[in-house]
Amino acid sequence: MKKHLIFSGFINFAIGIFFLVFFISVGLCVAIYARPLYYIHLEELSAETGAPVEMIKENYDALIDWCSPFERGELSFPSLPSSESGISHFEEVKVIFNLFFVMLFICPVFLAGLIYLQHKRGSSSYLLASPIIVCALPLVVAAACAIDFSKAFVIFHKIMFRNDDWIFSMYEDPIILFLPESFFMQCALVIVAVVLLGCGVLWGFCFANRKK
Repeated sequence: MKKHLIFSGFINFAIGIFFLVFFISVGLCVAIYARPLYYIHLEELSAETGAPVEMIKENYDALIDWCSPFERGELSFPSLPSSESGISHFEEVKVIFNLFFVMLFICPVFLAGLIYLQHKRGSSSYLLASPIIVCALPLVVAAACAIDFSKAFVIFHKIMFRNDDWIFSMYEDPIILFLPESFFMQCALVIVAVVLLGCGVLWGFCFANRKK
């Protein structure tokens, strides 16, 4: 009986993690590839940097096009210089983006298999465990962003990257002028919002199942 509960708990945890990664992947794709979310800031960025709106837009589009998992060429900005370390950092970012893009398709496969396994064993406890696991991370991230986003931003980069290539010089990599901290905060909030929305859907399934 004890082994049964441990195994079931492990499966429930795995289901929750796969749901979390899937929702993060969806949120990341929305935050990055839904370009109108960036375009609404073009006029503001133009006023702050003195660069024409079209120049900002074309260089941002070049970066996002290159970050696509279907792009195999080298990163090149239409009208901006870039340093070797800057390109190196974007290459690392591209790997992370591509990983989450792949997880969009991998997670549903694992979730289908694990949920089928639990139903076959007559267990629906994952319906309660999953939303609890999923909502934990975005709440922590949201709290960190609310307390001190700049510090949270630095900590995130130190965890994710093992070098200082992410520390840009606006003279060597002026693209950073078009990627202000407020943009990254917006991306973080979009991801948190998508994860919380997914969490809400999971809670809905949980309550519906309990009513049955």
